[in-house]
Amino acid sequence: MDDQLLEQFLQLIRRQTGISIRPQDRPQLTKKLLMRCRALDCQHPSQYLALLVNSESVAGQKEWQHLADLITTGESYFFRDHGQIKVLRESILPDLIARHEGDRTLRILSAGCASGEELYSIAILLKELIPNPERWQLSLVGYDLSQNAVAQARAGVYSRWSFRGMNPTLQARYFQETAQGWVIDAALRQWVRFRCVNLLCPEDYDLLPASLDLIICRNVFIYLDSTAISQILGTFVSLLRPQGYLLTGHTELQGQEISPLEILSYPESVVYQLGIDPPVRPQPTPPPISALEEARADFAQRNYTRALALAQQWQAGHPKDEDCLLLMAQMYANQGRYTEAIATSQQILSVNPENVNALFLLAHIAEEQDDKATAKEYLRRIIFLSPNTVAAYIELIELHLSEQETDAIPSLLATAQMLLLQHHDRNEIIPFRQGVTVAMLQHYLTHIAATTLSKNTSSWPHLNGVTTQV
Repeated sequence: MDDQLLEQFLQLIRRQTGISIRPQDRPQLTKKLLMRCRALDCQHPSQYLALLVNSESVAGQKEWQHLADLITTGESYFFRDHGQIKVLRESILPDLIARHEGDRTLRILSAGCASGEELYSIAILLKELIPNPERWQLSLVGYDLSQNAVAQARAGVYSRWSFRGMNPTLQARYFQETAQGWVIDAALRQWVRFRCVNLLCPEDYDLLPASLDLIICRNVFIYLDSTAISQILGTFVSLLRPQGYLLTGHTELQGQEISPLEILSYPESVVYQLGIDPPVRPQPTPPPISALEEARADFAQRNYTRALALAQQWQAGHPKDEDCLLLMAQMYANQGRYTEAIATSQQILSVNPENVNALFLLAHIAEEQDDKATAKEYLRRIIFLSPNTVAAYIELIELHLSEQETDAIPSLLATAQMLLLQHHDRNEIIPFRQGVTVAMLQHYLTHIAATTLSKNTSSWPHLNGVTTQV
């Protein structure tokens, strides 16, 4: 597998799961990917990549489950990290129990629960700390990306290795030895449930906002990139009750913006707590309307004469304002004044050769003038300068389709589908043509993927729109 294709896998895994594969782990990842290719009889790793990109298909979802089992770390054992267990036993849990003596309700989440040892450890602590736990409503939930790990947690059967950090007296009290291994006590099991959940997908959480007293997410963030950590932290904050706690691994949140969480320092560990009234960030005062903004408003109303006059007025005082020049170029193009539109676009590129919007406009004009070779060249230039611009891939795919150049389509298609995965809201509007939703584009690309194999290009769809607008 070449480095470029491996990088696409790395990006896809990061976008789908948040997991950032370390350089030293990449050779092992390559072996695992090739193993799955052989298992699925893929002729080339790019076929396997295309399957993963199409994650909404039944086959794609099933394969992500297999891959998740291979790329996640399931190392866990009972009462792991005695220092943090001490903080839980002597400070956090007693505080929560005292606060909820009235309603006798506690809700706790283990995020990245692996095979369940952590959550069952919390259940044992609660059993030891609450005088009459049968009178309480205790809800302990475990989420993990790996289906194998969740299945093991639900089974509640463990080998001796899982008890290497546990007091033998507690082991004998809450587990029964069988031929299969040590089985968790049935009374504890009734408090606990486990689900396979991607922590990056809050829509998959079956928890209400502001419903949790404690979230434990230890030794998970060390495998994730900063963007994923920030997103998951936001979800956790929304799930915590006021004065609810978050416990992570040591130093896992260094460098992260943790507001509105507050830091509580114990000798054994740092703990995070949500305040009673999380601070509200002040909204910035909007700036006054400029002539350029007025020009944009007139442009939207197709009042090109006034819009162009306002834009030219602004441009006289700001000769290198790329936004103003682009607006003027768009107005020229929309009026069919292509010579002026091209000249203005080139003026933008003389100021900034990497202005993607100017290149898009030039590509649209070239396509309008039936110069598809030039249009494709501009789109390739956009992809080189801005590899995450999904619209460029789709427009290039459409141009290749129109000329029946099907060999160039699969790699462009896989990359475009992969880029759409980073948009978790399927109703989000993507700036393609006059704006379409992520869901619509995913459906569009899925249709292209299904029909590209056919030589009958008349069945290929096309998302129509005004080609001269960026």
